[in-house]
Amino acid sequence: MIDPGQFLQQTVNFLILLFLLKRFLYQPIRKFLDERTAAIEDTIAQAEADQSEAEKLRSELEERLAEGRHEAKEYLDNAMRRSEKMHEELLAEAKREAEQLKQRAQADIRREQEQAWAELKDQVVQLSFQIASKVVKNSLDEKRHQELVNDVVADLDESTLGERL
Repeated sequence: MIDPGQFLQQTVNFLILLFLLKRFLYQPIRKFLDERTAAIEDTIAQAEADQSEAEKLRSELEERLAEGRHEAKEYLDNAMRRSEKMHEELLAEAKREAEQLKQRAQADIRREQEQAWAELKDQVVQLSFQIASKVVKNSLDEKRHQELVNDVVADLDESTLGERL
């Protein structure tokens, strides 16, 4: 049945085949697989490092964005405060100018009133002088006539001053 010579020959052939397979096939495949595993592990490690870096950059960008929003809000708040201040200053300036115009107008009105009263006095004096000179003609002298006119004007001033106040 089993031939011991053939069994020995097949066993030696099998061992040689195993040695050759291990030497020329298994070790290069194992080396290739180890290198491939190392490359994949390096790639995974690099991807994890890249992901960590990306997370870090994302958080930095979020911080910068938050800072930018904060700065923009501060800028807008400052602009609003400056605008309100400018509005208040312009309003105060307009009120000052309006008050100055009002005071000038009142001064002009007083001056024109005084000028009108002065003109009216002159006209009253001239009229009264003309009336008195026609009525009295030669009965009064010039000095006495001027005193009468001044008395009438003084009475006129007192009565008109009382009405104006």
